[in-house]
Amino acid sequence: MSKNPFNIKTGGSVVKKLIILVAVFALLALVIKHPHDAADMVNGAVDSGGGIIDGVATFLRDWGNR
Repeated sequence: MSKNPFNIKTGGSVVKKLIILVAVFALLALVIKHPHDAADMVNGAVDSGGGIIDGVATFLRDWGNR
């Protein structure tokens, strides 16, 4: 009997883990060295995401009224 009865792949490639580690360190360095710029980037992304959600909701409401 196998240790993993659901046949879920639990391991990952070394390259994938290395890329994720480098990305995390880059984000950390950005936040530590330039906290104001990092906060502006997050606020911009949140504002854009909210605008997209509002646009989709408006589209669905208008589409349902026809």
